[in-house]
Amino acid sequence: MLIRRETLGSQVYDLLRDRILRGEIAGGTRLAQAPLSEELGTSRIPVRDALKRLENDGLIVGDEVGRYTVLEFTAADAEEIYAIRNRLECLAIERAVQSMTAERLAGIEALFDDLGKAVTARDIGAFTELNIDFHMAIYEASGMPRLVRLIRGLWHGVPPLTPIVLAGRIDRSQRQHGEIVDNLRKRDPAGAARALAEHIDTAGEELRASIERQRRELGGGT
Repeated sequence: MLIRRETLGSQVYDLLRDRILRGEIAGGTRLAQAPLSEELGTSRIPVRDALKRLENDGLIVGDEVGRYTVLEFTAADAEEIYAIRNRLECLAIERAVQSMTAERLAGIEALFDDLGKAVTARDIGAFTELNIDFHMAIYEASGMPRLVRLIRGLWHGVPPLTPIVLAGRIDRSQRQHGEIVDNLRKRDPAGAARALAEHIDTAGEELRASIERQRRELGGGT
């Protein structure tokens, strides 16, 4: 696959990140600049820059001589990340409800409607992008930019795509989005936080189960 020449670094980064998050590049895989440059039809500079960004995301780790390895994302990692997400995102939505303007709520409702269209079309790619926009629009309404940056960091370095592509997850996720939106409309901070906590917990449980299932399959047993 050849990369267009404009914004090469961002394109290489997006492509490699997507492959890692989808599991197409497995944990433990070595990533070397020269082979990647040849595969993608670029010079080493955009590949090097992309690898540094992926390291900052916590998806790969580099050694002292610049060799990179994809980190394995374990069930324990998922449990930790989703527990932290639960606390931070529930705080964000409670504050968001308290300061939510009609204009912001309308924007969130529009994103919810677009998510519904993606579900109907079974467009997982569109759903994934809209899902991020939907959640961040809520958290940004909290008026707490530092908190939003922390949440974005958690989303950026873990595999958010995995729970969504699991069988039935897209439908369950949208139903839970509906419960969140209902509580936003009712201006109910506690209700919104409960709905969001259930949403996060469900996604985390499904991701952990998927990781454990893959581990057993690869190991040929328990």
